[in-house]
Parts: sequence; C-alpha cells; structure tokens
Amino acid sequence: MGDPAMTIGPEELQKIGDYVRLHLAEWMGNVRSERDTGLMERSIRIEEELKAQRQIMETRFEAMDRRFESMDARFEAIQKQMDVRFTSMQWMMGLGFTLTAALMGVFNFF
Repeated sequence: MGDPAMTIGPEELQKIGDYVRLHLAEWMGNVRSERDTGLMERSIRIEEELKAQRQIMETRFEAMDRRFESMDARFEAIQKQMDVRFTSMQWMMGLGFTLTAALMGVFNFF
C-alpha cells in the first residue's frame, strides 16, 4: 500500500478515544431514537394484526358454536322421530303377532 502519512502515538489515540467516548452518546442518540421509533411502530402494527386475528378467530368460533347447536337440535328432532317410529313399529309387530297367534289358534280348532 504505502507508508502512512502520519503516525499516531498512544497519547493521540487516548485523546481520540476520550473525544469519541464523550460525544458517542450524542451521535448515537439520533440513530437509536429512530431505530426505537421504527421498532415501536412495528410492534404496534404486529399487536394490531394479532388483535384482528383474534377477533376473526372469535367470530369463527362463535359461528362454529352456532352450527354445532343447530346440528344438535336436528339430531334431537331426528331422535324423537325415530323413537315415535320404533314405538309404533313395536306396537304394530305386537298386534301382528297377536293376531297371527289368535288366527292360528282359531284355525287349529276347526
């Protein structure tokens, strides 16, 4: 490369280090505040999005609950219909067997 234009000794390095330490907070304050502002804005957007997602999920869960309740009501109605059907079928079968047995008894005597 080449020879350095000037050489810096330990005293000059100490002065430069002290100067940088003294002013570093001032220089970095603006950068840090801009970065913090950006991060805060991002976190606020994320929180808002999470809130929106939570609301969407709650509405979907409520819709699912309504669907399950309507399905339960339909199953209960079908169960009642089946109970009535089976009860009437049992009565008809009982009457049929009784009538058949009675007819067999009557025909046995003649």
